[in-house]
Amino acid sequence: MNAEHDLSILASFLRRMAPEVEGHDMGDPPGDIRARLDAFAAGRAGAGERAALAALLKEHPEWIRHLGRAIRARAA
Repeated sequence: MNAEHDLSILASFLRRMAPEVEGHDMGDPPGDIRARLDAFAAGRAGAGERAALAALLKEHPEWIRHLGRAIRARAA
């Protein structure tokens, strides 16, 4: 498995389960990280950046909520 595959699985899950996915919001990530996650959600992140973001999300799983919102906003 690689980071791109892991994030693809997450995006697929969020699309299928969007109304049912809930959690405790621990706040949004810092501005610089938000910008990187937004770029990823828009498909503008290269392979290296996707891998770096996957590592950050493993360290800070509370930021996945922000990524999920960004992906859903673009899918709407």
